[in-house]
Amino acid sequence: MFRRLIPFFLILTILLGACVPPFKAEPTSTHTAVPSKTKTATPTPTATLTPTITPSPTPVPPTATPTMTAQERAALRLYEVSLTYIAETNEDAKAMVKKIDYLDGPWESPDNACGPLTAAIMRDGGFLPEDSPVKDMWLLCLREDEKDEELPFCSGMKTLNRIYFPPEDYDYIQVEESIGTYDFVKNPLEVGDWLYLYVLKGVSNYRGFDHMLVVTRVDENGAAYSVTNINHGEGFVILEEMLYDPTQPGVGLFFDLSNDELRKELGMTGTAGFLLIRAKKK
Repeated sequence: MFRRLIPFFLILTILLGACVPPFKAEPTSTHTAVPSKTKTATPTPTATLTPTITPSPTPVPPTATPTMTAQERAALRLYEVSLTYIAETNEDAKAMVKKIDYLDGPWESPDNACGPLTAAIMRDGGFLPEDSPVKDMWLLCLREDEKDEELPFCSGMKTLNRIYFPPEDYDYIQVEESIGTYDFVKNPLEVGDWLYLYVLKGVSNYRGFDHMLVVTRVDENGAAYSVTNINHGEGFVILEEMLYDPTQPGVGLFFDLSNDELRKELGMTGTAGFLLIRAKKK
Protein backbone atom coordinates (compact mmCIF):
# COMPACT_ATOMS: atom_id res chain seq x y z
CA MET A 1 0.00 0.00 0.00
CA PHE A 2 2.80 2.40 0.95
CA ARG A 3 4.61 1.71 -2.31
CA ARG A 4 1.49 2.58 -4.25
CA LEU A 5 1.30 5.92 -2.44
CA ILE A 6 4.85 6.93 -3.38
CA PRO A 7 3.98 8.34 -6.87
CA PHE A 8 1.01 10.19 -5.34
CA PHE A 9 3.18 11.89 -2.72
CA LEU A 10 5.82 12.76 -5.28
CA ILE A 11 3.23 14.42 -7.54
CA LEU A 12 1.78 16.35 -4.61
CA THR A 13 5.22 17.53 -3.58
CA ILE A 14 5.88 18.89 -7.04
CA LEU A 15 2.48 20.46 -7.65
CA LEU A 16 1.26 21.66 -4.28
CA GLY A 17 4.25 22.18 -2.05
CA ALA A 18 4.37 25.64 -0.60
CA CYS A 19 7.90 26.80 0.31
CA VAL A 20 9.39 25.20 -2.80
CA PRO A 21 9.09 26.39 -6.43
CA PRO A 22 6.10 24.37 -7.78
CA PHE A 23 6.51 25.70 -11.32
CA LYS A 24 8.88 27.67 -13.50
CA ALA A 25 7.35 31.08 -14.15
CA GLU A 26 7.26 32.13 -17.77
CA PRO A 27 9.67 35.01 -18.51
CA THR A 28 7.05 37.41 -19.79
CA SER A 29 8.27 40.39 -17.83
CA THR A 30 11.09 41.48 -15.56
CA HIS A 31 9.00 43.48 -13.12
CA THR A 32 6.74 42.48 -10.28
CA ALA A 33 3.12 42.90 -11.34
CA VAL A 34 0.41 43.82 -8.84
CA PRO A 35 -3.12 42.46 -9.36
CA SER A 36 -5.69 45.16 -9.94
CA LYS A 37 -8.42 43.38 -7.98
CA THR A 38 -8.25 43.83 -4.22
CA LYS A 39 -10.34 42.71 -1.29
CA THR A 40 -8.90 45.33 1.02
CA ALA A 41 -8.18 49.01 0.67
CA THR A 42 -4.98 49.45 -1.33
CA PRO A 43 -2.47 51.68 0.46
CA THR A 44 -0.07 53.98 -1.33
CA PRO A 45 2.96 51.93 -2.45
CA THR A 46 6.18 52.68 -0.65
CA ALA A 47 9.20 53.86 -2.58
CA THR A 48 11.66 51.17 -3.67
CA LEU A 49 15.39 51.58 -3.40
CA THR A 50 18.36 50.06 -5.19
CA PRO A 51 18.15 46.29 -4.60
CA THR A 52 20.50 44.86 -1.99
CA ILE A 53 20.24 41.45 -0.36
CA THR A 54 19.24 41.97 3.27
CA PRO A 55 21.61 40.23 5.70
CA SER A 56 20.04 38.06 8.39
CA PRO A 57 20.02 39.87 11.73
CA THR A 58 21.60 38.26 14.78
CA PRO A 59 18.83 37.32 17.23
CA VAL A 60 19.19 39.04 20.59
CA PRO A 61 16.47 37.92 23.02
CA PRO A 62 14.81 40.71 24.98
CA THR A 63 14.91 40.56 28.75
CA ALA A 64 11.79 39.77 30.75
CA THR A 65 10.85 42.39 33.34
CA PRO A 66 8.35 42.36 36.22
CA THR A 67 6.36 45.13 34.56
CA MET A 68 5.66 43.12 31.37
CA THR A 69 2.01 42.67 30.44
CA ALA A 70 0.55 39.23 29.77
CA GLN A 71 0.64 40.01 26.04
CA GLU A 72 4.30 41.01 26.22
CA ARG A 73 5.18 37.84 28.10
CA ALA A 74 3.36 35.74 25.51
CA ALA A 75 5.26 37.50 22.72
CA LEU A 76 8.56 36.90 24.51
CA ARG A 77 7.78 33.20 24.94
CA LEU A 78 6.99 32.82 21.23
CA TYR A 79 10.22 34.56 20.31
CA GLU A 80 12.37 32.49 22.64
CA VAL A 81 10.79 29.28 21.33
CA SER A 82 11.33 30.36 17.72
CA LEU A 83 15.08 30.67 18.33
CA THR A 84 15.26 26.97 19.23
CA TYR A 85 14.26 26.15 15.63
CA ILE A 86 17.12 28.06 14.03
CA ALA A 87 19.37 25.83 11.89
CA GLU A 88 22.16 27.70 10.18
CA THR A 89 23.34 24.94 7.82
CA ASN A 90 21.44 22.78 5.37
CA GLU A 91 22.39 19.63 7.30
CA ASP A 92 21.19 21.13 10.58
CA ALA A 93 17.96 22.20 8.87
CA LYS A 94 17.40 18.65 7.61
CA ALA A 95 17.81 17.35 11.16
CA MET A 96 15.47 20.02 12.51
CA VAL A 97 12.60 19.25 10.15
CA LYS A 98 12.88 15.56 11.04
CA LYS A 99 12.45 16.57 14.69
CA ILE A 100 9.30 18.44 13.73
CA ASP A 101 8.12 15.10 12.33
CA TYR A 102 5.37 16.19 9.96
CA LEU A 103 5.49 13.40 7.41
CA ASP A 104 5.99 9.64 7.28
CA GLY A 105 8.65 8.56 4.81
CA PRO A 106 11.69 10.28 3.30
CA TRP A 107 10.08 13.49 2.04
CA GLU A 108 10.62 15.74 5.05
CA SER A 109 12.90 18.49 3.79
CA PRO A 110 13.82 22.08 4.74
CA ASP A 111 12.46 23.24 1.38
CA ASN A 112 8.89 22.08 2.06
CA ALA A 113 8.64 22.59 5.83
CA CYS A 114 7.32 26.14 6.05
CA GLY A 115 3.79 25.19 7.13
CA PRO A 116 4.76 22.60 9.76
CA LEU A 117 7.47 24.96 11.03
CA THR A 118 4.89 27.68 11.71
CA ALA A 119 2.61 25.23 13.49
CA ALA A 120 5.45 23.87 15.65
CA ILE A 121 6.64 27.35 16.67
CA MET A 122 3.13 28.57 17.49
CA ARG A 123 2.28 25.37 19.37
CA ASP A 124 5.45 25.36 21.46
CA GLY A 125 5.17 29.11 22.00
CA GLY A 126 1.63 28.89 23.38
CA PHE A 127 -0.12 30.50 20.40
CA LEU A 128 -1.80 27.19 19.42
CA PRO A 129 -3.10 24.38 21.66
CA GLU A 130 -0.49 21.86 22.83
CA ASP A 131 -2.10 19.07 20.82
CA SER A 132 -2.12 21.00 17.53
CA PRO A 133 -0.85 18.73 14.73
CA VAL A 134 1.96 19.83 12.46
CA LYS A 135 1.34 17.44 9.56
CA ASP A 136 -1.88 19.15 8.49
CA MET A 137 0.16 22.23 7.59
CA TRP A 138 2.21 20.29 5.03
CA LEU A 139 1.24 20.97 1.40
CA LEU A 140 -1.42 23.37 2.62
CA CYS A 141 -2.95 24.79 -0.55
CA LEU A 142 -5.02 27.98 -0.44
CA ARG A 143 -5.59 28.48 -4.18
CA GLU A 144 -9.17 27.25 -4.00
CA ASP A 145 -10.53 29.96 -6.29
CA GLU A 146 -7.98 29.23 -9.00
CA LYS A 147 -9.21 27.08 -11.92
CA ASP A 148 -5.99 25.13 -12.23
CA GLU A 149 -6.18 21.50 -13.32
CA GLU A 150 -2.80 20.89 -11.71
CA LEU A 151 -4.14 21.86 -8.28
CA PRO A 152 -7.26 19.74 -7.81
CA PHE A 153 -6.86 19.01 -4.11
CA CYS A 154 -6.80 22.48 -2.56
CA SER A 155 -8.56 22.42 0.78
CA GLY A 156 -6.33 24.59 2.87
CA MET A 157 -8.95 27.06 4.02
CA LYS A 158 -11.08 24.26 5.49
CA THR A 159 -8.00 22.93 7.28
CA LEU A 160 -7.19 26.35 8.74
CA ASN A 161 -10.80 26.92 9.84
CA ARG A 162 -11.26 23.50 11.40
CA ILE A 163 -7.86 22.64 12.89
CA TYR A 164 -5.81 25.78 13.52
CA PHE A 165 -7.65 29.09 13.36
CA PRO A 166 -11.43 28.87 13.98
CA PRO A 167 -13.12 31.93 12.43
CA GLU A 168 -14.88 32.77 15.68
CA ASP A 169 -11.46 33.35 17.29
CA TYR A 170 -9.41 34.68 14.35
CA ASP A 171 -9.72 37.36 11.71
CA TYR A 172 -8.94 36.34 8.11
CA ILE A 173 -7.60 39.31 6.15
CA GLN A 174 -7.05 38.80 2.43
CA VAL A 175 -4.73 41.30 0.69
CA GLU A 176 -4.16 41.18 -3.06
CA GLU A 177 -1.24 43.57 -3.19
CA SER A 178 2.41 42.52 -3.37
CA ILE A 179 4.24 42.32 -0.06
CA GLY A 180 6.88 44.51 -1.70
CA THR A 181 4.57 47.51 -2.03
CA TYR A 182 2.02 46.96 0.74
CA ASP A 183 2.08 49.64 3.44
CA PHE A 184 3.13 47.78 6.57
CA VAL A 185 3.84 51.12 8.23
CA LYS A 186 0.14 51.96 8.13
CA ASN A 187 -0.93 48.36 8.76
CA PRO A 188 1.85 46.78 10.85
CA LEU A 189 2.15 43.09 11.56
CA GLU A 190 1.89 41.80 15.12
CA VAL A 191 3.59 38.97 17.00
CA GLY A 192 1.66 35.76 16.37
CA ASP A 193 0.30 36.84 12.98
CA TRP A 194 0.23 33.89 10.55
CA LEU A 195 0.69 34.62 6.85
CA TYR A 196 0.29 32.68 3.62
CA LEU A 197 2.14 34.41 0.78
CA TYR A 198 0.93 33.93 -2.81
CA VAL A 199 3.22 34.11 -5.83
CA LEU A 200 1.95 35.80 -8.99
CA LYS A 201 2.54 33.48 -11.93
CA GLY A 202 4.10 34.39 -15.24
CA VAL A 203 5.90 37.64 -14.37
CA SER A 204 9.42 36.54 -13.47
CA ASN A 205 12.39 34.92 -15.15
CA TYR A 206 12.86 32.88 -11.98
CA ARG A 207 10.89 30.29 -10.10
CA GLY A 208 8.28 31.29 -7.55
CA PHE A 209 6.45 29.58 -4.72
CA ASP A 210 3.77 30.09 -2.10
CA HIS A 211 5.10 30.36 1.44
CA MET A 212 3.88 30.31 5.04
CA LEU A 213 5.38 32.09 8.04
CA VAL A 214 4.54 33.41 11.49
CA VAL A 215 5.65 36.73 12.93
CA THR A 216 7.87 35.83 15.89
CA ARG A 217 9.10 39.26 16.95
CA VAL A 218 8.52 42.99 16.51
CA ASP A 219 11.38 45.15 17.73
CA GLU A 220 11.40 48.62 19.30
CA ASN A 221 11.53 50.25 15.84
CA GLY A 222 8.47 48.34 14.63
CA ALA A 223 10.47 45.97 12.41
CA ALA A 224 8.82 42.54 12.11
CA TYR A 225 10.73 39.24 12.10
CA SER A 226 10.06 35.58 11.42
CA VAL A 227 12.00 32.37 11.94
CA THR A 228 11.48 30.72 8.58
CA ASN A 229 13.07 28.37 6.05
CA ILE A 230 14.94 30.21 3.32
CA ASN A 231 17.61 29.59 0.67
CA HIS A 232 20.21 32.33 0.22
CA GLY A 233 22.22 30.23 -2.22
CA GLU A 234 23.71 27.39 -0.20
CA GLY A 235 20.62 25.29 0.39
CA PHE A 236 17.61 25.79 2.66
CA VAL A 237 18.31 26.79 6.23
CA ILE A 238 16.11 28.09 9.07
CA LEU A 239 16.94 31.60 10.20
CA GLU A 240 15.43 34.63 11.87
CA GLU A 241 14.75 37.05 9.02
CA MET A 242 13.64 40.66 9.22
CA LEU A 243 10.49 40.95 7.11
CA TYR A 244 10.42 44.75 6.90
CA ASP A 245 11.60 47.79 8.82
CA PRO A 246 9.28 50.82 8.84
CA THR A 247 12.31 53.09 9.28
CA GLN A 248 14.08 51.66 6.20
CA PRO A 249 11.90 51.39 3.07
CA GLY A 250 13.15 48.78 0.62
CA VAL A 251 14.92 46.71 3.27
CA GLY A 252 13.83 43.30 4.51
CA LEU A 253 12.84 39.84 3.32
CA PHE A 254 9.49 41.01 1.95
CA PHE A 255 11.28 43.42 -0.37
CA ASP A 256 13.85 40.82 -1.36
CA LEU A 257 11.25 38.13 -2.12
CA SER A 258 9.18 40.39 -4.37
CA ASN A 259 11.96 42.12 -6.31
CA ASP A 260 12.79 40.34 -9.57
CA GLU A 261 16.37 41.64 -9.62
CA LEU A 262 17.14 39.67 -6.46
CA ARG A 263 15.87 36.26 -7.54
CA LYS A 264 17.96 33.14 -8.26
CA GLU A 265 18.04 30.74 -5.29
CA LEU A 266 16.01 33.04 -3.06
CA GLY A 267 12.96 32.63 -5.27
CA MET A 268 9.91 34.86 -5.39
CA THR A 269 6.75 34.93 -3.31
CA GLY A 270 4.14 37.34 -1.98
CA THR A 271 3.80 39.08 -5.35
CA ALA A 272 0.11 38.15 -5.56
CA GLY A 273 -0.57 39.27 -2.02
CA PHE A 274 -1.13 37.35 1.18
CA LEU A 275 -3.61 35.97 3.67
CA LEU A 276 -3.12 37.32 7.19
CA ILE A 277 -4.69 35.41 10.09
CA ARG A 278 -4.72 37.24 13.42
CA ALA A 279 -6.26 36.36 16.78
CA LYS A 280 -9.31 38.49 17.56
CA LYS A 281 -8.86 41.05 20.30
CA LYS A 282 -10.53 39.96 23.53
